[in-house]
Amino acid sequence: MYILFAFLTGISIVINTIINGKLAQREGMVNGVIINYLMGTIASIIMCFFIRNSIASLSSVKYVPIHYFLGGFVGVAIIYLFNTIVPQIPAVYVVILPFIGQILTSAVIDYIYLDIFSKGKIIGGILFLIGLLYNARIDKKYEKVNEPVLDVKV
Repeated sequence: MYILFAFLTGISIVINTIINGKLAQREGMVNGVIINYLMGTIASIIMCFFIRNSIASLSSVKYVPIHYFLGGFVGVAIIYLFNTIVPQIPAVYVVILPFIGQILTSAVIDYIYLDIFSKGKIIGGILFLIGLLYNARIDKKYEKVNEPVLDVKV
């Protein structure tokens, strides 16, 4: 069941990224981020209403380490970055580049916090990156071959 949820999460991330990018194109970068987080706040409040019996007391928040609250700031930065890149590069790159970053970062975090070095994650991330660079190179050649030629008569 969790594998299905993870798969659906991946789908929703791609859809969310594209929608936010289009919103930013239409309304501007900062407005796109504000609208995104405003809607996220409204959705969180609605969700909390339905699951209120399983929510811990707000008094427990004072025991949460302060650096855990940085997630919101990081989230805003991520939305801003995605909104910047979505109109600039094809959707497949918007999906794969962050994925490669996640793989390589998770390998570093595993090493730092769990003392686990995963050659497989590093090799996999590098292979993904090589494949992406190769694909980008082919795309670039294809674009040059298919450039329209203007027939200008003087």
